[in-house]
Amino acid sequence: MSHGRATLVTIDAVLAEGDISRGELIAWIEQKWVLPFEQEGDFLFNEADRARIKLIVELRRDLAINDEAMPVVLQLLDQIYALRRTMSGLQHAIAQMPDEVRAELDRYLQRDDGG
Repeated sequence: MSHGRATLVTIDAVLAEGDISRGELIAWIEQKWVLPFEQEGDFLFNEADRARIKLIVELRRDLAINDEAMPVVLQLLDQIYALRRTMSGLQHAIAQMPDEVRAELDRYLQRDDGG
């Protein structure tokens, strides 16, 4: 099944991929830890949803993050990913600037004025 350019899979396909029960996954959806596409009462998951599910499984298993801490951890990780996307866009924009502007920006960033 495809939604735009992304391939969507059913909840059964997601459950077949990993160490998670249907009840756990439904609870994660209800808690908005995972936000799948919903169509006619069925949940459909894109690649990002599946990666997030894998991340949650790893956080719970490897780092013993409990249900109370998970929303905070996920929010912080979302912020880090958003900052990384912003920084990537900024790097791309800087790369498109004229040499003299990049040189001036580099001089500004290299200043050691304590703040």
